Formats: sequence, structure tokens, C-alpha cells
Amino acid sequence: MLQRAIQIVCFLLAAAMVGILPLPPLAAADRSPDKPSAPKNIDETPPLVPIPNAQVTKTGLLIGGQPTPEQLKAIKEAGYRTVITLRTDSERGDEGEQATVERLGMKFVRIPVAGPAGLTQDNAYALSKALSEEDVLPAVLHCRTGQRVSALLGLKAFVVDRASAAAAMDLAKRLGIKKLEAALRERIAEICKSDKSRNCEDLP
Repeated sequence: MLQRAIQIVCFLLAAAMVGILPLPPLAAADRSPDKPSAPKNIDETPPLVPIPNAQVTKTGLLIGGQPTPEQLKAIKEAGYRTVITLRTDSERGDEGEQATVERLGMKFVRIPVAGPAGLTQDNAYALSKALSEEDVLPAVLHCRTGQRVSALLGLKAFVVDRASAAAAMDLAKRLGIKKLEAALRERIAEICKSDKSRNCEDLP
């Protein structure tokens, strides 16, 4: 009986070696790990790229002023997928940005914010829509200096995310708002007057 069992084992091993029987799968430790696919959204925020007045938020945004062509290349190399500008078509100083961004393989989005007049609910919703698109993050959000960025993110927090007036203003301040602080407060106050359901009692 033992001799018969040995013969069977030897046959099975020989068959496996010549391909008649499949070999058992390799242990997980012996196999090369599959390359992970690109995430649909971020797990970690990429590093800061030193555009003017740069900040990196926990939501996958690099915010600040106008990037140079060299900084756009660094932005791509850092892993950012989208560049969103709040500058208008008529502004000077960003000529060729869209072509550069698209040549580098990133998505380009323009939401024109013409100073205080551009702090509108429509623009707040447009920014929210742009940031909610699939595979948009991590993204760069910029204007010329970063002031419109902080103001529109504050307005988006109030209009779209339903933050309180005080929380929206606090966010904009933490993001560096200065010149447009009064304009943002005025716009939020206007919305408060027309929508009594909003939490505006603590508007500073």
C-alpha cells in the first residue's frame, strides 16, 4: 500500500512538471503585486507647489495665485489632475495657460470671477460642480493673487455647503482673504436678507 501511494505521488509531481496538471498557485508573498489603478479621487493631498500665496487644503486643493509655466509642469509632476482659474478672459498675465495645462495632460476649467461683482451664487455653484466631477481631484484653484479664491471658497461654503455665515467668513479668513473680505460679507448679508432660513445671526 505504501509503495502504491508513493507511485501515485511521483506520478502527480511528474505530470505537473510537464504541464499535464496545473501547479498550485504561488503564495501571495511569491507573486508580484498588481499595480494599483489610479484612484477616482484623492487619498492623500499632493505636496505644495510654490505658486504665489500657496496653501494646500485637506480637500485636495492647491490654492493661490497665478502659476508660471514652470510651476504648471511641477503641478503635473506632483500629481494634480485639474487646474481651475477664476481669472477672466480679458485679464493679462495668464496667456497660454490653458494650452500649457492641456498639453501637460491636465483638465483646464475657467470660472470667471471679475472682482467683487463675480462673487455670485452662480459662480459658487459652478465651483462646486467643477470640484465634484469624477477624477477632478487633486486640483489647483487660482486667480491672480489668491484673493478671489479665498472669497469664492467662503461663498461656496455658505451657499452650497450650507455653513453658517460666521463659519463661511472664518474659512475665507483662514484661506487668506483680505481685499475682498468686505465684499464677501456684503454678499452673504444680501443672501441672508432674501433667505430667512439661513443661519446669519453670527455674521461678523
